[in-house]
Amino acid sequence: MSTKNVRILSAPPVIWVAILAMVLLTSELTVRAESRLKIALPQRKHPYLACSAEELTRLRQAYRGRGAEHDVVAACVKEAAGFVDELVKFPPRGGQHNQWYQCDACEIALKTLDDTHHQCPRCKKVYSGHPYDDVIFSRRHSHNLQNMRTAAWAYAVSGEKRFAQYAARVLLGYAQRYRDYPYHSASLETKSSWGRKAGGHLFEQTLTEASALATRIGPAYDLIHDAGVLSAQEHEEIRVGLLLPMLENIGRNQAGKSNWQTWHNAAMLWGGALVKDPAWIEKAVADDANGFFHQMDVSVSKEGMWYENSWGYHFYTLRGLVIMAETARRLDVDLWRHERLKKMFTLPMHYTMGDGMLPRFGDDVSSSVRRVGSLFEPAYHAYRDPNMLPLLSGRSSFESVLLGRSVVPATKQPVLRSMVFEDAGHAILRTRGPAQLTAALTFGPYGGFHGHYDKLSFVFFGFGRELGVDPGRARSQAYRLPIHSNWYKATIAHNTVLVDGQSQKPASGKLERFERNADYAAVMASCDAAYPGVRHERLLLMTEAYLLVLDTLRSQTSHRYDWLYHNRAARAVCDGAQEKVDVANKYAGGEYIHSTRRRTTDEVVRVRFEDGNVHTHLTLAAENGTVVTVGDGVGASVTDRVPMVMIGRKGKTVCFAAVLEPMQAGSLPRAADLQCTWADDSLAIAVDLGGSTDVVRVLPDKKLVVHLSP
Repeated sequence: MSTKNVRILSAPPVIWVAILAMVLLTSELTVRAESRLKIALPQRKHPYLACSAEELTRLRQAYRGRGAEHDVVAACVKEAAGFVDELVKFPPRGGQHNQWYQCDACEIALKTLDDTHHQCPRCKKVYSGHPYDDVIFSRRHSHNLQNMRTAAWAYAVSGEKRFAQYAARVLLGYAQRYRDYPYHSASLETKSSWGRKAGGHLFEQTLTEASALATRIGPAYDLIHDAGVLSAQEHEEIRVGLLLPMLENIGRNQAGKSNWQTWHNAAMLWGGALVKDPAWIEKAVADDANGFFHQMDVSVSKEGMWYENSWGYHFYTLRGLVIMAETARRLDVDLWRHERLKKMFTLPMHYTMGDGMLPRFGDDVSSSVRRVGSLFEPAYHAYRDPNMLPLLSGRSSFESVLLGRSVVPATKQPVLRSMVFEDAGHAILRTRGPAQLTAALTFGPYGGFHGHYDKLSFVFFGFGRELGVDPGRARSQAYRLPIHSNWYKATIAHNTVLVDGQSQKPASGKLERFERNADYAAVMASCDAAYPGVRHERLLLMTEAYLLVLDTLRSQTSHRYDWLYHNRAARAVCDGAQEKVDVANKYAGGEYIHSTRRRTTDEVVRVRFEDGNVHTHLTLAAENGTVVTVGDGVGASVTDRVPMVMIGRKGKTVCFAAVLEPMQAGSLPRAADLQCTWADDSLAIAVDLGGSTDVVRVLPDKKLVVHLSP
């Protein structure tokens, strides 16, 4: 060790403070260097943004060759050949959001009869005119742009100019129309501050226009730019009539922490490169309040979860980030190096549920890693992480050929284990028994517009199927309708505890404990902000045979607490629940619960969720005056019914202890009884398994003492 090092190690505290300040200053200077990023556009022949010269050579070689790689590239050319001689139809105005394609009365997606007639499948009412016709216009615009992109790629790999000519017709058509299409917004108004900045001409949102520019307009123009099918004047028409006004429209809507801004950035990067203005690219990457680096720092958890806590929006945003990183790579700017971007790819596999899907938290419909496999091709190309190989397709794809990956048979899937992600606010529990039980608890930050009031809710899987259901959002994107805020987003639709019949406030929970071993996996979390004045603690403990759910709720005043559970099945059966009851006026969102039957009991509560060859048995510890209500709520739409149970109790301090046992049909549940006992501020739960007893004690410091019978 040098004398200098000795002096530093023995330095007084003031010197350590100075050293720390220097380290922090160095980090800050690194961030500032990123924010002062200067782009020098490469002098390259087009295309160089949609693909590099080397990547295009791979595609052309595959097209001229034979085998699987030829087939996937040739399929693009074949598809373009099927429409290239057709007349391009341009709608009379811009398109509108799919949220308007709903029956207002039935709150269900409409069925298209023709371009101007749209029928509710339930009440048969026919809608026509604005905004319903405009949803069809949006689909036509998207169809035109997708065909344009396909034709452009077909030209790039085959060299046939007829494909480039088709793409040019579409580009010029929109360049001539973009500014003439009336400015409009998804909210059908343009007077508010939001309406004035968030709308568009071609589509109803800067978000949608940004996506169109980054995924179809930009790549198509890059691919045919040097094809000789556009005159100098026509290049200028595209620049002045389409690219610049789209950039200006997108650029004025600075959305900050938002999936919108990610797509805005992708569009500004693409548009800036095409109009040869590096300022747009620098803004997209390094703007202090909106750029890529800012997005990574404020919008992604330390483990790699997008802040909206919805896998649908995680992958939706990730697609925009991939476009940014790949386009920047071809501009000699490395965005892939950001640690949190990599984690956005490595995190999802750990959330895979028993049916291969991901938990349907927040505004999600049906997400899985497999369904977004094309996103992992560029990620694997960037990182060469062998852990990503099992997530890639075992078949050749356009992306695998483009990026030069030699496709091999799918490798063995990694063994998944129970894990907790404290920053994202999720815990995943797994056990190895015959049912291969899996559960996921959400306790993290509220996800904003696309988040739900679902703190301490969970989902549950067994025998390779979904059991405990989070409804996510309606497949038809019913964001504007009451059902979205009153059901999908509301607490009543989730497997948690409702207080006084009202939804939670936006809140974050706290992880109290997490354990895993060969016998069980457990997580405990708490929240005291969802219902001000009420502290809710929830323990999930999973063995090979069952899931124990323990809830304690404490308040200085008395409340009505309703324990909620929704289970995918044909029916919910509760012996003795015969009294018909209308809950529409008793609970926020109660109008969406049908076929309700109720009983009041002082005994152990038993409910069977029956569905084919798997029944899920719920056994809940007794307490005097417990009100049990069974019925069915909403799943993917109002016509998709999911059986549920609500178990109500009143008091200042209330405890619910329940066991969920998925069983093959015809098998009897093992849990015969549950007993809860308070002693010295600790809580003991005894699960009577008919001849043996499992005991779980929760100590005051949240430690668990677990005794499971052999």
